[in-house]
Amino acid sequence: MTPEPPARGPVRAGSYRPRRRAPERRSNVGPLLFVIVIIGLVAGGIFYARPIVVNAIVDQAVERDTLLRQPMIRALVAPRVGDDADKAVDHKGDLRSFEVMRGETASLIGARLESDGFVRSALAFIYVLYDSGRESSLQSGTYRISSAMTPREIAKTFEKAPGDQVVLKIIEGWRLTEVATAVNKAFPAISKEAFIAASVVGERKNPVLAGLEPTASLEGLLFPDTYFVRPNATAAQLVDLLLNTFEQRVGALLRTAANERKTTPYDLVKLASIVEREARDRGESAAVAGVYRNRLQLGMKLDADPTIQYALGEWRDLTLEDLKLESPYNTYRVAGLPPTPICNPGQRALEGAARPADHEFLYFVAKGDATGQHVFAKTLEEHEANRVKVGNR
Repeated sequence: MTPEPPARGPVRAGSYRPRRRAPERRSNVGPLLFVIVIIGLVAGGIFYARPIVVNAIVDQAVERDTLLRQPMIRALVAPRVGDDADKAVDHKGDLRSFEVMRGETASLIGARLESDGFVRSALAFIYVLYDSGRESSLQSGTYRISSAMTPREIAKTFEKAPGDQVVLKIIEGWRLTEVATAVNKAFPAISKEAFIAASVVGERKNPVLAGLEPTASLEGLLFPDTYFVRPNATAAQLVDLLLNTFEQRVGALLRTAANERKTTPYDLVKLASIVEREARDRGESAAVAGVYRNRLQLGMKLDADPTIQYALGEWRDLTLEDLKLESPYNTYRVAGLPPTPICNPGQRALEGAARPADHEFLYFVAKGDATGQHVFAKTLEEHEANRVKVGNR
């Protein structure tokens, strides 16, 4: 007889049998969130700390210019320099003496250039030297430089001994008489009259002169730029230099555009000379040229103030009486382009005249603010409304 199993006593209240728990699933959200927070803090620190770091580097670079030998340092400094390396302080600045002393560092030269008003920023001058690898090419001596020159142009000037070159700066929009004045200042032995007398077609065979009479003035064809010239250059050699530069920079462009538009390169230069005096904002050159192109196509008068200013002999605000001037250059009275260019236009104006913007505008009025920009209009009614808006009544 099989014995019965012993009876189990009653389970007391509060007692339980232990059970094996299922393993808990650990959440990854916490650690992931922690990593994200850390990354955010690091990124934020970099974001806020970067300007402080860059400022410190810039300050050190100005004091110890040799730091700019490092590409990484130059990369950090470049945005701070921006386009200051190619900006002049004053386009009308006169030539003045500046001495580069033997053994002087780029930092000291840059600081004196800024202090004397030749450059906006010492850093821009120093940066140009190291970015072009010319930091060791500076020659000591006394130079004649101007605040009309950019830091890049000044740096190039200092590469040659002062007796080896003269700097000639020609500004966009200067008429021939203004160019002659600048030449006389840079080369006292060349009188203004001598330079103007040399500035005719004569026996020159440059392609851009095709169709012009030997006695025709080269007004408009003397390319604005900064030139580094031998001290003994003659008036004729200077004219050749400016004219050859014009041919190299825009000659082919003007001939191609003239052929496409059934006109002449010389007429495009006339148009460019008006655009140069009207478009203070170089970015508007093509748009302004487009307005005049549209007017010419419709047979409208150009109504361009600069042509009258040229006839008067001075760039000044016009009066109502000036608009009645009897002159072939008065485009308020005479339709079409003026007989000759009214100034020596720069690259952007010449490109704008060669490739005017395609639009339907026939009018524009200056905003009258520091931008030098204009408000354009398709109709006379819109134009009059724009004049009221900008306060030009």
